[in-house]
Amino acid sequence: MSVTTHQQSPAHKSSCTVQPCRDDAQLREYINSYWRKDHVLARDPRMFDFTYRTPWVDSDRFPNGTSVLCVYDDDGEHGQHGRLLGFLGSIMTPYPRKSSYWLALWHVLPELKGTGLGGALLRQMQQHAIDSNSWIGTFGAGPEAVPVYLKRGYMVRAVRRWIFDPQCDNPLASIESKNEAEVIPNEDWLRYRFDEHPIYSYQRDEHGVFRTESNEWGVVTHCCKLWDNSEDSVHQVYEEGLGIAETASKPFLLDSWSYNCPGRGWKLAPEDLVSVFHPPQARGNLIYASGYPFLPIAVTKGDCDQDRPN
Repeated sequence: MSVTTHQQSPAHKSSCTVQPCRDDAQLREYINSYWRKDHVLARDPRMFDFTYRTPWVDSDRFPNGTSVLCVYDDDGEHGQHGRLLGFLGSIMTPYPRKSSYWLALWHVLPELKGTGLGGALLRQMQQHAIDSNSWIGTFGAGPEAVPVYLKRGYMVRAVRRWIFDPQCDNPLASIESKNEAEVIPNEDWLRYRFDEHPIYSYQRDEHGVFRTESNEWGVVTHCCKLWDNSEDSVHQVYEEGLGIAETASKPFLLDSWSYNCPGRGWKLAPEDLVSVFHPPQARGNLIYASGYPFLPIAVTKGDCDQDRPN
């Protein structure tokens, strides 16, 4: 399926077509040139495939197996694939509906900002989800994106960063009710996402998924999934990570992203605390999740593309 959108700008005048990605190599080169040089999806084909070519890609809507929509200018001057003007990627998963689109990377050429091409990409991706009775949303949006999602009917909710302190005696988190249409991640997805990751290694048990890294800042353990009754698992990984940090004479941090307090021992991370680690930077401790037609009952660092190498 393709959609033709007519747009005018001083730099470019043509009829543009929104279509599934035609050529992975061309898209990776675009990411390298216009999103960020040496971005992991540009430099590492394994991560590109792991992100955009999951086993749950809808082959009817993405015949090449890559769950990305692109805007092309077929002016005849840019080879068989046409000129790539922008793209919107999605990670296709079996949750929170059995077919779901987690939006990951959205970009149009700088000179085409404000021409409606970015909106056309989101509109078409959302229509794919609606037509297939799927879920669509993202985790990791900034405040500037909130109105964009709200005006298109998405639900939006703030997600906060929490750090673990065994001396903090917060009450247990309240249990929220999930939407009746929501399904939880199944074992096939958990195995794919965490056990078969091409770069990262995860520690996974029945109560959570964790990843520990040593970096310029110190030693950090990320809670990538937390389920009910996770308190014992959290304490165990905290003690393990703290031991690694003490042996290396480095500071230690155990963090998690969640709508509300994950449970006893968790407290809100201060705004000036480093939130990314390659290189260490404090980018704030509040981001947003969006979803249509509903929001999942919980989001964590293991959802969407939040726990991804730079």
